[in-house]
Amino acid sequence: MSESEIPKKSFLYLGIVLSLLIFFSNINTLNVPLNFDDQAVIQQIENYPGYYYKIYPFYQRHLFHLSVSINHSQSGTAPLGYHLVNISLHLLTSFTLFLIVFFTLNNGTSWRGKHAFSMAGLTAILFSINPLTTETVTYISGRTSGMAGFFYLLAILFFILGSLKKYSDKVLQIPLYALALIMFLAAVLSKETCLTLPAVIILYDLCFIKNSLWVPFKNRLIYFYLAFFLPILAILAFQPSMLWEMESWWEKVDFNYPILQAQVIGYAVKLCFFPINLIFDYDFPSNWFASGSFKWFYVLLWLTFIAIVLKNIKKIPPILPFSIFWFIITISVTNSFLPRADLLSERNLYLPSIGPTILISCAYYHFFFKQRSAYFRQGFALILLIVIFQGALTIKRNSTYGTNVRLWEDTLKKSPSDLKVLHNLSHFYLENKENDKALISLIKLSRSNASSFYKSFAHSNLGSIHAQNNNFDFAEKEFKKAIQLDSTVPLGYLNLGTYYASRGWYQKAKTTLEMARDRFKKYRWGYPMPASLNLILARVNFELGLFSEAEKDLKQFLDEIPEAPKGLLLLGKIYQQLGKTNLAIESYRKIKGPAELVAKASNNLGLIYLSLNQPENALVEFKQSLTQNPNLPDTHYNLGKLIIESNGDINSARFHLSKALSLAQSQALKVQINNLLQQISS
Repeated sequence: MSESEIPKKSFLYLGIVLSLLIFFSNINTLNVPLNFDDQAVIQQIENYPGYYYKIYPFYQRHLFHLSVSINHSQSGTAPLGYHLVNISLHLLTSFTLFLIVFFTLNNGTSWRGKHAFSMAGLTAILFSINPLTTETVTYISGRTSGMAGFFYLLAILFFILGSLKKYSDKVLQIPLYALALIMFLAAVLSKETCLTLPAVIILYDLCFIKNSLWVPFKNRLIYFYLAFFLPILAILAFQPSMLWEMESWWEKVDFNYPILQAQVIGYAVKLCFFPINLIFDYDFPSNWFASGSFKWFYVLLWLTFIAIVLKNIKKIPPILPFSIFWFIITISVTNSFLPRADLLSERNLYLPSIGPTILISCAYYHFFFKQRSAYFRQGFALILLIVIFQGALTIKRNSTYGTNVRLWEDTLKKSPSDLKVLHNLSHFYLENKENDKALISLIKLSRSNASSFYKSFAHSNLGSIHAQNNNFDFAEKEFKKAIQLDSTVPLGYLNLGTYYASRGWYQKAKTTLEMARDRFKKYRWGYPMPASLNLILARVNFELGLFSEAEKDLKQFLDEIPEAPKGLLLLGKIYQQLGKTNLAIESYRKIKGPAELVAKASNNLGLIYLSLNQPENALVEFKQSLTQNPNLPDTHYNLGKLIIESNGDINSARFHLSKALSLAQSQALKVQINNLLQQISS
């Protein structure tokens, strides 16, 4: 049976099968919250809105950030939209993989027609529900690999269509090749590791483009290979930082690093064939690696394996060397000569895992269905069991992403010696206000042999817990210990400064918070400076009577979060102190949000109108304030005082003053209220 004899409905049915498999194996991820780096990515989008909508310049992983920006503009931080995009990308990638394998087998090997279709379908199905893909699909930040993989495969598909005579005439060939080059550009702008695509295209050309079904090499050379420099030039022109980044890669090259990676890549191969015991953060302790002369064993093993494949390349089916070298080429950027903080990440196996998946599918089909048709039932039953088993593993793995705490507890269970995991887990315990669990993790981390960086964080967070428990002396000691361990980390200064401000030690708070801000600007330690730092500094400067400095700090805060009610309320107070009455009124009018803050703004507006000798407007604002918050003592006091001064209803004035007295926390305010009540009585 040839390609033309395959019913078109078969392609539709396969698409439906892939859709159902991917949907049901990922349905439990739709409400998975933002995990780990997701929060930093969203914060980056919020801090720099509109950056990724620009055509020039492109930033690192520009298309990935643009897609997240679009998601954020539509649904904020609600996770559903982000997950739907990730799942849709995975579906499109799986179907694109099917088309690539189908066209390849049908036109570049002896497996034609229904055999090519079946093997391609099996490849796409196994890839679509592979538990190894969960980090790419479920983890929102893993979209970099998902987008890059989709565009990467699209580029190969357009290259294949442009190179096949039946699809590519003189009119279509150039547009198809142009689309392939555009997809290459999109892939690199999603993740820079896609620079391996030219090598994979050449590998494909050598393995499969050999018969008369393909256009001559001259056409490919002129219209495709020689044009490959165009997207590369476009990347360098529109993303100037790429050249600097590539130079920095070269500076980091370590020729001893592949000795370690040879063993790690072996573990990655195992995961591709047996995707079990998956871990979000892989830990390879030093005793895991072979030492002495044995450390060369895995390097020699890989070299011997490659040599055997190359020696017999003409004797074996082309799909075998293609699958093997696909894996080696696509993993080479992340796992070869460039040292990385993480020796292995599952999202970096999204593309490489395609090679082993093709190999498994073709070998399985060849053994059970093509050569031994008597085993068809057994083969079909076994593959059905494999699909069910893989789908169940995927659902189970996805469930660990249900909460940040669950994800990092699972990671710590599987990588108990990884102190970075302990650090992350303690952070999310604190975020969930599980202080008892956080305390245990932080004490372990502070007493471990972790780097001063992580121990500094541990002591800083311990200080925060002590401060919440009103153990202020212990809190201060922990904050200072954090600063002593690593004076470049701003968190210790930020927490200590915030603590000083809460105690009313404003000059100390000002000095310490400015040191925190200086370190955020001077050192790149993983996260951008929180906007709240400028807000706290503005409050401190306000309390010190440094109103111009407070205004400057607050404007920096509002530049990042323009509609923040707390910021606008403080800005109005600053303008009042500076005598900028109109600006104060404008600032208070902008406040929308919590009723308590709107009530305070109305109260302050009432005071402004009193200063302008407009008691009628002041009365309206005070009443509006109490509508928003009936239990605001300042407003009750101001309203009672206004009624007295305007010779209003004394009983009403007495009611508001009595209410203010029952709610007041300030002793000074209580004295003022009592004086007015005595004045009424006399």
